[in-house]
Amino acid sequence: MAANQSIDACMTGLEQSVEAGLEHFSRLWDEGKIKMGKWGHRETLCERLWWTQATADGIEAVASGGAPYRIYASDAEMDSRAVGRVAGQFVPQLADKAREARARLETAARKLSDLNATVLIHGDGTEDSAQTCIDRLTEQWNASAAELQGV
Repeated sequence: MAANQSIDACMTGLEQSVEAGLEHFSRLWDEGKIKMGKWGHRETLCERLWWTQATADGIEAVASGGAPYRIYASDAEMDSRAVGRVAGQFVPQLADKAREARARLETAARKLSDLNATVLIHGDGTEDSAQTCIDRLTEQWNASAAELQGV
């Protein structure tokens, strides 16, 4: 029961932070304050999207008995690549993908027997548990929402 309450709290927190962040990214897009081809808020959204997808991939793999998701480049390099992976896609499309990735992450996390299981291995060899990844994503999405609130 306690494990279910823990996962419920984690997933509720992550969902709320993703939605809060996406609300601000979408508002700025609608107001014309996010431009394609310039490094700024859209690129931050691309990074958030990629890390949410990578975390979902890692949790899905481990929950189904596979190996953690391995990143072979530095985190900074992956942030840069994240932007290129979704080149030409607009904020509404990216928001849909972020919601989809968050939902996949939640489904997989609920199948995972232990949130302390390693699900992501960084290029430098650092291993992150599902709990660490979920907490970090929640913090990052909340930070984006807070930063964009005043823009």
